[in-house]
Amino acid sequence: MEINVKNIVITGVTAGLCLPLALFAIILVPIPGLPAASGFWIPAGFYFVMTLWFGIWGALGGHIATTLAMGYFFGYTLQVWADGGLGDFIAPLVCFMIFKIAKADPELKTRRDYAVWVVAVLISSLVCGLWVHTVNLFFGVITWPFWWVGVLTYFIGDSLAVLIVGTPLLKTLTGYVKTSPMYAWSE
Repeated sequence: MEINVKNIVITGVTAGLCLPLALFAIILVPIPGLPAASGFWIPAGFYFVMTLWFGIWGALGGHIATTLAMGYFFGYTLQVWADGGLGDFIAPLVCFMIFKIAKADPELKTRRDYAVWVVAVLISSLVCGLWVHTVNLFFGVITWPFWWVGVLTYFIGDSLAVLIVGTPLLKTLTGYVKTSPMYAWSE
């Protein structure tokens, strides 16, 4: 994993794109009783795709955007924004690993690629929802009844956003992105 100007730019572009989308998602579809939660986490659709295209650098951009949106702009505690940001770093990397292990094509050329995409998104969203809301529960930010609500809304809100926003991006733009030397699958 090399740190260079190109990778920093990928991270910055991803963060710059996802930050306003994160703020919009928190305001547009808030989940009462859950800090910084959204029922349709729009930026996930972009940073999942950027992670499939550019590896850890796309995930890092999503992490930065989420951390800033939850913490700095909305005044949540360090634990809430660090936890949410870390969860939004982990989720696209889980998806990326599933894609790599399954040897699926991010261009979604076959039914198998689509199936891997859907399964990877669902598993990633569940893993992250469990992570974020379990940490919030242990820190006393939410109570046990809200843990279930949090995990379920995270799973649904992230999965829908990633599938609705990310699928057309992968299908239409991956062919162009594949020509980039920064494309994660050409390594």
